[in-house]
Amino acid sequence: MKKQSSETFKGKNIPRLHLFLGAGGVGKTTLSAGFALALAQQGRHVGLMSIDPAKRLQGALGLDELPESGAQIELPNCPGSVRASVLHIGESLKRWVNEAGLSKAAQERLYENQLFRALAERLATATDTFAAVRMAEWPEREEGLTDLVVDTAPGIHAIDFLSKPEKLSAFLDGKLIEWLKWFAQENNTQTSFIQRVVKGGARRVLDGLSELGGQRFMLHFAEFLILLDEVFARMMTRLNFAGHWLRSSETHCYVVTSVRYDAVQVAWELSRTLKGLKMKPGQIIINRAFPEALRNDPAFTDALEKMRQQEDDSFFANYIDNFIIVQRRVQEQLGRGAQSVITLPVAEHLDAHSALRLDDLASLGHRILEHSGDH
Repeated sequence: MKKQSSETFKGKNIPRLHLFLGAGGVGKTTLSAGFALALAQQGRHVGLMSIDPAKRLQGALGLDELPESGAQIELPNCPGSVRASVLHIGESLKRWVNEAGLSKAAQERLYENQLFRALAERLATATDTFAAVRMAEWPEREEGLTDLVVDTAPGIHAIDFLSKPEKLSAFLDGKLIEWLKWFAQENNTQTSFIQRVVKGGARRVLDGLSELGGQRFMLHFAEFLILLDEVFARMMTRLNFAGHWLRSSETHCYVVTSVRYDAVQVAWELSRTLKGLKMKPGQIIINRAFPEALRNDPAFTDALEKMRQQEDDSFFANYIDNFIIVQRRVQEQLGRGAQSVITLPVAEHLDAHSALRLDDLASLGHRILEHSGDH
């Protein structure tokens, strides 16, 4: 087992971060779950978080339900542990409010605030926005955490997750936010809210916002920010940590693809994004590939040749031939720009829920570890 990272951030040890990215339908969630289980079998204490809005992780683990706060996965005779969670920002926001120490009256005012209610209800369609905050919360909540495996949203939406720490941090730390909080504290009536703007160019900005949303909206927005002030302060700290964590030399990114040209295009775009964000180059995983051993097996090649000569079976033989050709092209194309390429052959039993077992998933994760050197 690879020695645990000794890297620290502001005096705290940083667990190792493993990100799984890729197009939809390439088996990314299954691989991330298997990878977490394999790490646990090596004696590590692992967090497994999915920010995929489709919530496929609970299905991959064979669970009926997976709460936002996380659930311990039962692993018999395993030296390590896995705690899994599916991102649900509405529930996270309410939990963060409770943990911020707001008075009961302040909490009630916040929950009645129209903006907070809209935010809690609608962020389900934009879970990537606060995914970095939830990710950075894991080391705080889980004592002894050695690794966090993150199953990101499908396709290029993962780009939003990777860039959100800086974007969201800039918003929360922006001058407009400070103006709004200052004005709401200085003015208790909505009649004088806009008229008392006296700071530089703030008047022009706030006048425009007032015309669009009305002064009542502005007051709701300002009150919303004040009530969430402590929550935002914690979010800023976590975003700072998340930005550092994502760019750590110990962070590993796995870009999952399959023998599909559209999935390969997404893999290229994600790899380019990692480079642009100055993150460690990702390792490419070609999932559900045709087994190399079978392709070189004399008995199989003889059987395939016989199929080509039979009219009823020639279509299937041609399909296999074309699949192998495309797979070779994909391997060559991705191999030119990736840190490394890992090829995982198809495992049919993992696609059948009735046959899905944690040991099957773990064996898949061990194959990634063996080829990646991330162990």
